[in-house]
Amino acid sequence: MRTLVLAVLLLLVTGCAGGDEPAPPTPLQQELRSLADTMESTHPELFHDVPRATFRAQAAELANTAPDLSRDELVVGLMRLAALPGPRDGHTAIFPFDQHPRTLHVYPLRLYDFPDGLYVVGSIGAEELTGRRVTAIDGTPIDDVVEQVRPLVPRDNESGFRWLLPEYVSTAEVLRGLGIVEGDATFSFADGSEATLQPVEAGEVSSTLGGAPAPLQTDHDPVWLRNVDDPQWLTTLDGGKVVYLGYRLTTDDTYDLAERLFALARQPSVRRVVVDVRLNHGGDNTTYGPLLDVLSRPAVQRKLVLLTGRSTFSAAGNFVADVDRGTTARLVGEPAGGAPSQWGDSAVIPLERVGLTLRVATSYWEFGPAGDKRAETPVDVPVELTAADFFAGRDPVLARALALP
Repeated sequence: MRTLVLAVLLLLVTGCAGGDEPAPPTPLQQELRSLADTMESTHPELFHDVPRATFRAQAAELANTAPDLSRDELVVGLMRLAALPGPRDGHTAIFPFDQHPRTLHVYPLRLYDFPDGLYVVGSIGAEELTGRRVTAIDGTPIDDVVEQVRPLVPRDNESGFRWLLPEYVSTAEVLRGLGIVEGDATFSFADGSEATLQPVEAGEVSSTLGGAPAPLQTDHDPVWLRNVDDPQWLTTLDGGKVVYLGYRLTTDDTYDLAERLFALARQPSVRRVVVDVRLNHGGDNTTYGPLLDVLSRPAVQRKLVLLTGRSTFSAAGNFVADVDRGTTARLVGEPAGGAPSQWGDSAVIPLERVGLTLRVATSYWEFGPAGDKRAETPVDVPVELTAADFFAGRDPVLARALALP
């Protein structure tokens, strides 16, 4: 009898112990658990602004809860993790308009963050919405939406955050994953109108309306939005008294460009040299040396004004830092979205189980003074494009630059 009782007790203990064993990780959990290691080994200094323990805890929590999350919630969790490294790390991210194994979806609007709010600057199939200011999405005030989206948006600084914010605010997976919408979304506007929109594939929106790096579309013809397909558009304004360079991409050699600019700028009749990098979101920071050399010549730099903005990013942010440090140019506009010194040159990490593409910075570019941790190169004359300016076709940044004494 005693032997039988002991056998039963042993069976019960063994059974209980077996039931307490954790289930083996799912393939999705395995992928997410290895992600933190991959990001840490890829990035040269992942924990520059976030403690390693904080990052690891958030990554572990996401992996542990993954089987109970919807894909939308996983997208939000991964975007939050990717943006966690913080300032000067705008290359480490999950971008909605990247090509993902499973495409993301966007409500068919292009939004822009003006000083007085998010406005529709373009739409697909609802052109009447252009010019309206968004006040709520599915009843959630737009300011609350922005604060919920904020931790998902990569950035070097606040200017860069405002550049990319509209893409995340209009991404269906983001809004669903945050619990703001369930499917179709009702956008409310300041004029009291509403529009219920169905999401479409992100590629349809980017190819039609453009994503954040693309120039804004307008029926007007302001100088800064002319000849946008020309990465080095050099012309004169005001009857030849102003030399204007729209420097849109830092990808091509600048030797010939620099010589042409110098030939124009040295003319006695020229009173201002304007280099506009508001549409320049980067490229190769080894290509602009000849241009920088010419801009630093006394005959040019005493006339020089540099126009910067939120989409001045990556190698263009390095260019701004070099011009600021190496010339007497006055900087006009918004601070560049790219920090003077920043983490860049991202590597692509596929997340096959979730169907996303993650980018992680692989190098550090130091263009500010040694040890410079500034998130932005400050402007000398702050000027911001307002909604009223944009929809009227005005460019207050260029106007202010030309009015400088």
